[in-house]
Amino acid sequence: MKEPDSIRRPQRMAEPFAVAAVVILLVITGFVTFHNTRRLRAHTDLVGHSHKLLGVLERIESTIKSAETGQRGFLITAQEPYLEPYYEAITAIDGLIGELESITKSDPVRYAKIAPLQDLIDQKLDELSTTLDVRRQAGFESAQTLVATNIGKRTMDSIHDQIAKFRRSEESSIARREQVAATTYWTALATGLISTVAGLTLVVGVLYLVQHNRYRAEKYAIALKVERNRLQETLDRARQLESENAKMDQYMRTFLEQIEDYAIFAMDAECRATTWNRGVLKVLGFNEADFIGKDIRERIFTPEAIAMGIPDSEFATAAMLGSASDDRWMMRADGERFWASGISSVVKDKDGKIVGYSKVMRDLTERKRDQDQLAELAAKLSEADRRKNEFLATLAHELRNPLAPIKNAIQLMSMSELPADTEELRQTMARQVEQLIRLIDDLLDVSRISRGKIQLNKEVVNLSNVIKAAVEASSTFIEEKEQHLRLAFCDQDVFVRADPARMTQVICNLLNNSSRYSDSDCTIDLSLSVQADEGDRGSAVIVVRDNGIGIATDRIDEIFQMFAQVDDSLRRGNAGLGIGLTLVKTLVEVHGGSVSAQSEGIGMGSTFTVRIPLADPSEETVAKHVATEPLSATKSFKVLVVEDMQALRTIMARLLTKLGHEVEVAEDGLSALEKLSESIPDVIFSDISMPGMTGYDLARKLRERDATANIYLVAMTGYGQSADREQAHNSGFDEHMIKPVDITKLQSLFQRLSARGDRP
Repeated sequence: MKEPDSIRRPQRMAEPFAVAAVVILLVITGFVTFHNTRRLRAHTDLVGHSHKLLGVLERIESTIKSAETGQRGFLITAQEPYLEPYYEAITAIDGLIGELESITKSDPVRYAKIAPLQDLIDQKLDELSTTLDVRRQAGFESAQTLVATNIGKRTMDSIHDQIAKFRRSEESSIARREQVAATTYWTALATGLISTVAGLTLVVGVLYLVQHNRYRAEKYAIALKVERNRLQETLDRARQLESENAKMDQYMRTFLEQIEDYAIFAMDAECRATTWNRGVLKVLGFNEADFIGKDIRERIFTPEAIAMGIPDSEFATAAMLGSASDDRWMMRADGERFWASGISSVVKDKDGKIVGYSKVMRDLTERKRDQDQLAELAAKLSEADRRKNEFLATLAHELRNPLAPIKNAIQLMSMSELPADTEELRQTMARQVEQLIRLIDDLLDVSRISRGKIQLNKEVVNLSNVIKAAVEASSTFIEEKEQHLRLAFCDQDVFVRADPARMTQVICNLLNNSSRYSDSDCTIDLSLSVQADEGDRGSAVIVVRDNGIGIATDRIDEIFQMFAQVDDSLRRGNAGLGIGLTLVKTLVEVHGGSVSAQSEGIGMGSTFTVRIPLADPSEETVAKHVATEPLSATKSFKVLVVEDMQALRTIMARLLTKLGHEVEVAEDGLSALEKLSESIPDVIFSDISMPGMTGYDLARKLRERDATANIYLVAMTGYGQSADREQAHNSGFDEHMIKPVDITKLQSLFQRLSARGDRP
């Protein structure tokens, strides 16, 4: 296989580089060897000069000693032959000094040491000459006296010291030079060895490169032959593919031309059509002659799109991103508009230059119309659902208004001694009113479910207490039908994290459902137990079982659907709205639980099972130890009732008076403000929807005045949505109560206000 030039070029250059490296190494080695040899020779010469200098110094010292020896012999014997060493020394000393000067003249430092030495030698020779003259002329004693002065000895000692210093200096210099010479020797030896090894390595490398290049050249020659054969095969294959591609292009062109549902065509860089297929005729209405070579932008885009620059923007997007969708209204050749779905794509050459565009379009006008109709229908359904929710809220409000005085009147009657037959009638009315209130609440819960507005106020509660509250609420209906309710609780307390009001509603709906679809003298069983779940804390299990009419096995799955009824004909007199079980299922599931129904068929009774996750054990402990502080006795309050409905206003005033409070009434907001100018109450109960001034307006005005800013304000309204509660609190109300207000809630309110002690 052929190697790239970027790889082969370094391989071709490696051999000359290696040869050049060998030559350079040999030159460097010769230069280093020459330099080291010169240094070694120079230091050897210097060492020789130093040894020669030491020899001269030794001869000078020996010559002076010989002169001194000859002097002593003559002083003792007075015979001239003893002076021969003296005369020889006198003759030799000048030559030695000259030789010393010759050796040191190239070194100023050493040369400077000769002058002091020569002075000492001259002094010594003068002393010797003087002593000899005294011996000849004055005799031995005079000469002995002169010698005894030690002048000669001191001079000789000085000469000896000077020569010793000179000698030590030279010996030190010799040692240094010998060390340098040795270092130079070993350096030259190491350099030569390294150079030799490096040279041999480079030579071996050059030989290897030569051999390797020869082998590679042979290998590439073989590979080149193989590559040439392969290239020929590729060329033959390419020619074959070109022929096949030409056939395929012709086939695709024919195929695309036959497609009628899609308009598929190509354009040049100026958006002029260069191809045509039958889809262009069917979708756009252009025949080939009227289409090819024409700028398609002004032929298929609507005038509005052209005015907005959409065609240019679409093709600019395609040029930038590669493609652009164009789902929009387009125009046929006859001017008819249709909804087109398609895509425009850019076509580039190998250099990335735009050479044209392609476009695929499909007529989806019918689908667009269907989608528009569906969207319109969805909007209408959404509006209908909104109106339904508004209607339910308004209906609940309008039903609660007349119910409020009825319920309050019935509760007011319960606070008086009544004959037995009258009390029985009162209880019947009370039950029916509660049933009607529950139906209204269920209607509103349906609205909340459809909008996902179910809100939970969860806390850790004992299910036994919840069940007891539900039984108390449903007992009147069960007793009225002379049915029997049996309870079965487990031995332990069962705690769950739940909204107690909603859980009570779940159990009430199940009990009421069993009562409604069971005959007189039937039995309803309600049990509470704990079921251990693998890998979890377990579940609380509530089972409501009856021996009533039962459920057809083929309708078990429908029973929890909205407005589903067990029997639409035979039992219609007992049927509710068909939303109770739907509420049960929704409320249980938002608590993380489940509910199921079982029945063996018509006449076999029904069983409903609710499972709720148990609370965390630590939360159970906290719940068990929460102490309930008893409420203090209710004190008397000054109360103002603002209500435009005369019946409710009167009944509410009488009920509050019966509870021990001082009550005044006002029929609207303006009347209430006039009453407040005379007396400031502790608590104001105000309707919301009143003529002239709404309850919200009244609350805001009261909060703005210093004298009335601290009055405890309670909103009474038939609207019970979360938005209504929020608006009431934002307007200044302290509490929001839904009509008809139960007497127990009124008593609880006044107990809480009594317990506060400060502002109501």
